[in-house]
Amino acid sequence: MGNLSYEIQLKLLRAIQERVVTRLGDTRAQNIDIRLISATNEDLSDGIKGKSFREDLFHRINEFSIDLPALKDRGPDILLFVNHFIQLANEQLNRNIIGISPNVEQIFLSYTWPGNLRELNNVIKRAVLMSPGIRIEKEALPQEIVFPPTFVYANGTNTDSKSESILKNAMWDIERQLIIKTILDAGYNKSKAARMLKIDRKTLYNKIKLYQIDI
Repeated sequence: MGNLSYEIQLKLLRAIQERVVTRLGDTRAQNIDIRLISATNEDLSDGIKGKSFREDLFHRINEFSIDLPALKDRGPDILLFVNHFIQLANEQLNRNIIGISPNVEQIFLSYTWPGNLRELNNVIKRAVLMSPGIRIEKEALPQEIVFPPTFVYANGTNTDSKSESILKNAMWDIERQLIIKTILDAGYNKSKAARMLKIDRKTLYNKIKLYQIDI
């Protein structure tokens, strides 16, 4: 809602006030009887001050408002979403993950989740795919979750995460190349390659899917 163009805002305001719309390709106006539910992750008050959002439209749509806190401010509610996304991922990936370890719970509760629920969903789906056991452990999480991009020390100074990102990418590239080499050495026998890598066959297939290895 917050990023609608001025022209669209004006059309929406007219539709709400007059309860009349004209369909695309039509020349006749039609009466409408609707209830409008809108959402935005922007502060519309700032939009009004900055002249990017119409104040009259704001007052028309703001008859009843609900402020939802960001995921990082939801506290233990995060774990409810975690369990929900695990169930969805189990169905999509044909897995049977039953939950997360205490270490992962602490990581999830302390992480800031800049991508909110979409980021959490993606992290859970990846972890379900990568987990060899029945619980998600820290090793199945992306490194940027375990080691957030910016670290704040006691003296208040921040450190840039560029070196950590470079290291993470390098480690992933090394693992990908090792998997490819092992599969080739095993004569494309993935069961043998899994034994050579000392992982089970399912974990190997999960890694092949994760790294998009076409071999």
